[in-house]
Amino acid sequence: MNAISTKGNNFGKFAAKALMVGCALGATAAHAQVQRGFIGAHEYALPDPAGMKPWNVFVEYSTFQKTKKVWNGSGDRTDAGDVETLVSLSKFVHFWEIAPDVGIAMELIVPKVSVNDRENGGGVSGIGDALVGPAFWIRPNANWTLGTDFGFLQVPIGDRDLRATRWNFVASVFWDAQYDKFNWTGNVAATFLGPTEDDGAPDPANPYAFTNRFGYRVSELVEPYVGIDYAWQNSKDDAPSAHEWVGTIGAMFHLAPTYHLSVHYQGGIEGENMPVSRNLNLRFAYVF
Repeated sequence: MNAISTKGNNFGKFAAKALMVGCALGATAAHAQVQRGFIGAHEYALPDPAGMKPWNVFVEYSTFQKTKKVWNGSGDRTDAGDVETLVSLSKFVHFWEIAPDVGIAMELIVPKVSVNDRENGGGVSGIGDALVGPAFWIRPNANWTLGTDFGFLQVPIGDRDLRATRWNFVASVFWDAQYDKFNWTGNVAATFLGPTEDDGAPDPANPYAFTNRFGYRVSELVEPYVGIDYAWQNSKDDAPSAHEWVGTIGAMFHLAPTYHLSVHYQGGIEGENMPVSRNLNLRFAYVF
């Protein structure tokens, strides 16, 4: 781990809260941004598992978020210093047919995090809390993929200044629809936060997210896409409820049958009591 001296004792705790599922970026103890805003087009475009031979994929996601504004309780953008967060997720997945017409994907996700307070100085970087668990899917017809990430665990084994000091349970349902050149992929996700190991630490409400990507393939190489995401948390203890609507615009590049690259920008549209999303996302996937 590479730690930089910080001003104030709470900066490492702030960085730890940056690690919700999928390593959403956080700026308060209670509220984090869109959990799976890093996904691109065709995220869940999985093959028919019937008779499928085992295969693997490696995916690298990177998100750079610059937080200078937060949504206040009235829905206005207010100044919030200048914090830059870079989160990279290395995902390793093994796929096979676990039952007739049912596929399983066993996943390991390792986050690398760097948080820098450019206004006050200081920062922290290192390995965050890993996630591990299975996803299951079916293909009810030629156009649709339906599945669930059920039973993912976020394990508090990251570097000291980045670990969240709690075991979290992650679940989602996901889908992918392909009609000629049009693609719709998305999910609804929830993180159920376990008890913290630190006595007296904040106990935030569970975060939820609804993520959508709409793509249209204009050529063999290029597929532009847009998206609309929604993240929310209910009020709990002294923390108010929070939400944000986020818009996405980007493109997927189909470089070869076994690998592709996606890039998109996300910007906050409307919200309350959350950081304003303002981030750039990259995704590289390689199938083997």
